[in-house]
Amino acid sequence: MGMGHGGLVAYVEAQIERDIALGRIHPSGQFGSEAKLARHYDVCRGTTREALRRLAARGVVVQRPGRKTRAVPLDESLSLENLGLALHDTRSPDARWLLEGYFSLRRQVLVELLSDCCARASKRDLDQLGSICFGLWDAARWESGASCAQVEFELLRLAARVADRPGHVLLVQSLQRAFMVGAAQLLPLLGGEPLRQWANCAKDALHDRDTRAIQHDLPALMKAHDDLVLDAFAPAPRIPAAPEAHPIKEGSLGAPVAAVEPEDDAPEACPCVEGRSLGPVAPELTTRERGDGLGLLHADAPPTRPCGPPCANVASAQKGSPRLDHPAQPP
Repeated sequence: MGMGHGGLVAYVEAQIERDIALGRIHPSGQFGSEAKLARHYDVCRGTTREALRRLAARGVVVQRPGRKTRAVPLDESLSLENLGLALHDTRSPDARWLLEGYFSLRRQVLVELLSDCCARASKRDLDQLGSICFGLWDAARWESGASCAQVEFELLRLAARVADRPGHVLLVQSLQRAFMVGAAQLLPLLGGEPLRQWANCAKDALHDRDTRAIQHDLPALMKAHDDLVLDAFAPAPRIPAAPEAHPIKEGSLGAPVAAVEPEDDAPEACPCVEGRSLGPVAPELTTRERGDGLGLLHADAPPTRPCGPPCANVASAQKGSPRLDHPAQPP
């Protein structure tokens, strides 16, 4: 394969880790024999044995005498050193979620250490930290992403020692290993103007011992750079926009205006006119019995009056014109 023994071991280690992350192993989590794995990856048994030993040291697999090597479930094996397990499948929501958590932790560590340095460090130590910030600012323009990452972790390590935080020294080592090994595919995405901005902000704040700028301005600038890396590596899923509702017109008092029905071109009929008759409708007549046995027609209701100007006009026209329902008699 054109690489030394150490390179072959790292290659097999990465391939086994990738197969575990993508679910390519047996559902039981057990691997085959070392000889079978060696044939699968086209290496010798010693290389396979060393790769499995490294994975066992990281907690990715479990090795017991007399039993087959078994992969540890991802939920149990995830750690800073094993961050790469969650980054093999960029389409998984957990990949972006865990990487975002890693960036947030790294920002918190750097801000806490630099704030402590501003309050306690000597001028010589602050000048040394500022010099590294300037180197990071320059590397973000001219150097590769791997060089930028190296300078950034150099800043973290020195800040942990200047602040006299031995626990943070160990934490920075884990952060560096997680990023340089587990998230090596992110290295080409580093650098650019956003990284230069936060490096310059840190340099000026250290020079002025400006703790407020370290705690407020620096995290926002670092997050802007980290978000660009996140979006380039594992874009956030897009949520479809809800359909826009048609706006409802409101009246002068803010109440919705009811729909106006089109008006009919024909004039409204007068309630006292029926059909084609030009006069008012006569009331219904009834017959009442009298003592002499003769029937007499009486109106049950009093005579009606025109209901308005239209009816009055019709009534007046009726007086001056002959009735249409009785034709005129010949002379």
